[in-house]
Parts: sequence; structure tokens; C-alpha cells
Amino acid sequence: MKLIVLMSTYNGERYLREQLDSLLNQELQPDRILIRDDGSSDSTLSILEEYRNRDKRIEYFCGENKGPAASFYELIRDCEEGDFYALCDQDDVWMKDKLSVAVKTLEKEDKSLPLLYCSRYTLTDEKLNPIDSNVSSLYNYSDFPHSLIYHSAPGCTFVFNHEARKKVVRYDMEKEYCLIHDAIIHKVVCMFGKMILDPSSHMYYRQHGNNEIGMSANKLKVFSGRINRFLNGKIRNYRSRTAAALLRIYGAECSAENRELLLTVAFYQKDAKRKRQLLTDARFRTGTVNDLFFWILALVNYI
Repeated sequence: MKLIVLMSTYNGERYLREQLDSLLNQELQPDRILIRDDGSSDSTLSILEEYRNRDKRIEYFCGENKGPAASFYELIRDCEEGDFYALCDQDDVWMKDKLSVAVKTLEKEDKSLPLLYCSRYTLTDEKLNPIDSNVSSLYNYSDFPHSLIYHSAPGCTFVFNHEARKKVVRYDMEKEYCLIHDAIIHKVVCMFGKMILDPSSHMYYRQHGNNEIGMSANKLKVFSGRINRFLNGKIRNYRSRTAAALLRIYGAECSAENRELLLTVAFYQKDAKRKRQLLTDARFRTGTVNDLFFWILALVNYI
């Protein structure tokens, strides 16, 4: 069994050592830790060199600044073949059992399918003090229809198998529309395989002022962030645009049901029948307040 950890770094000098130490202290040791630096200008590279000299399993290379999605995509696309791949952020800290629990969970499943494991996390402040144990982006849905609307967990909790990687790399995140890499992985695996949600936390998800991507424990801040993104258009139609790209790449090989779901989300703005389907189909519902946000966004052609 070969396990590869994939990390993208960018000006991560402040917390990088803690994360690397937690990787090297795992109960199940990774066979390779491959790191792509996304154009850092601080001491990140000297830290990476220090750790590479300490442990031969650590390898890093430097690239131009592309942002998290394209940087992680390059890692996934170009890394050596393995059985399992774990995505890793530069500023978190993993509990000792993170990799062992993920791999044991995946090994119980049908290895011929694309498989994705993700878990809850412990949200912390910059000093790793828990700030809200109840915060989680898990919606308890791991099916394809919900993946087209909601994102279940951050990519830093992801561990996936080789079959998932083979499917994911066909979606070129540098050329196709991509808001963030973990959302694409989530959707592709749910389209063809299985996503497993672990209700337990196995990592500390650190929040600080320099997060490239993060999750706030402040409910008002989360809500205001949604409003700001709505107003500035950064997330306008990202679901329908992603569905259209997925349809182009995978439509010919996915099931008839999943193809219809992609068509509905991708083209609901231009087709009144598909819009009614989007608004009324129970497969997109969660039974929570999120349904209200979804309904409003669909009505104003924002999905």
C-alpha cells in the first residue's frame, strides 16, 4: 500500500513547521510527502529544505503563483502513482490517527470505485484553541444531487483512492471553470463512486488572518460573507458553470440519471422546464434553512 500526502504552500512560514511535524508523527506513516510551493516570498522554501534534509520522504518543488485550485491540481496530476492520496493545507495540525482512520475506512470499500473519505474537523484559532466545536460544513449528504449544490467538507480532510484520482485529473482545473479544487473532487467522485463522511474530527483546522481558504466560527461573519460574495458576483453561477463543464467532460460516460441532473443544473436559466425541476426536485433538498437560500438563488438565476 502506497500513501502520498499532497501539500500546496504559499508564504506559510508561520505555521508550516507544526503541520510538517504532525505529518511526520502519524500512526500510519505516508510513503511520500509531495509539496508544491506556489511562489512564496517568505522563508517557506528554507523550511521545506530543512525538512527535506531531515526526511527523504519529503520532496518539494517551486512553481509560479497559480492559486490553491491550480496548485493542488498540478500536484494531483503530476504526482507518482499511489493507492491513496491525502490533501494537506500548510497551516493546520493533524491528529496522530488522521491517516490511519482514513485508510482503514477506504480499505473496507470496493476499490474498483472512485472513493473519497472526508471528516469533521476541530475549528481552532491561530494558537490551536478550539473556537466552536459545533461548526462543521458537513451536510450529511454524500450523494451526487446534493454535491451539485452543496460542498460537504474542506479539502484538507480529503483522502481518496487511485480510481478517484484517474477520474479527477481529466477535469483540467487550469482550463475549465473551477472555483476551488475540493469542490470538483467532491462532485466527480459522487458522480461515479462513493463519498464516505466520518462524523469524528481528526485534525485541527486553524483559522487566522492569512488563511487562503477558511471557515469562520462567527455565524454573523459567515452570513455577511455570503452576502458579500453574492453582491460582488464572485460565486455567481458557479454551480451551473461547473455542471456544464462536468457535462462536457463526463456526460457521455455517467449514468442517465446523473446526466439529467447535470443538464438541469447547467441549463436551468435557459429552460423553464428545467428551472421548475430544479426548484421542486426533492433530491436537491436538505430540510434545513439552506433550502431557502438555494430556492432564492435559483429564482434569481444565481445557482
